Amino acid sequence: MWIRKPAVADLFYPLDKNELEAYIKSVVVRNPSIEPKAVIVPHAGYIYSGHVAAKVYSILKSFDTYIILAPNHTGLGEEISVFEGVCEMSYGSVYTDNETADLILQKSRYAKKDYHAHIQEHSIEVQLPFVDFISDDSYKIIPIVVGTHNRNKLRGLGYAISNAIRESSKKVLIVVSSDMNHYENQETTLKKDALAVEQILKLNEEAFFDTVESYDISMCGAACAYSALVAAKELGAEKAELLEHRTSGEINGDYSQVVGYASIVIE
Repeated sequence: MWIRKPAVADLFYPLDKNELEAYIKSVVVRNPSIEPKAVIVPHAGYIYSGHVAAKVYSILKSFDTYIILAPNHTGLGEEISVFEGVCEMSYGSVYTDNETADLILQKSRYAKKDYHAHIQEHSIEVQLPFVDFISDDSYKIIPIVVGTHNRNKLRGLGYAISNAIRESSKKVLIVVSSDMNHYENQETTLKKDALAVEQILKLNEEAFFDTVESYDISMCGAACAYSALVAAKELGAEKAELLEHRTSGEINGDYSQVVGYASIVIE
């Protein structure tokens, strides 16, 4: 069994268990009221984007399994890398739902069981404390790191996920871990993010990807969002809502090179 150790504790979020819990409690105001098909949440350091991610986690009901789709920042591992094993965190061990993960692997030609893409990848790890906080003790995760922008492969992954969820007896949520536009000024980022969000809210994955490419929007999890939109619509999603959008400039005061953060629910 693969065991993943934390890679960014004390960098992106507090290492100390009590300090981490205190932070999560300070930003997540629990009002569990929705069971969406998918959500999109940011993955920067908590000081920058934790409060934006918390907008989603505050209102989510607990799920049995969380499929967490995240971009590949390291270039390691398979194009579509599915981790099975345990993620060790300061508050305890988080186990993967291997049964449902195997269904995804069976249904996708390109998804592969892989460890290497996950070793140093931060974008799933930063979601885990939030997921743990809102969930019952028996929850599990399916971490998937996506390193391709090939639409056929991404659409296939979306279908594999939706079919696996249908066959599963569990209540499953798709979590897309993604920041929005990177390292341009505030005005440019607000415009580019608005263009991408507009197509997500229309549930139009093709127009969304076309927009990201044609306007050079550096949304790191765009491929993950594409697959999630495919899967969510297959599962009956009919609407999406933007809960919050902020930039790093609003935290550090530097509006010359900002990163955008959005929290979106797809129901």
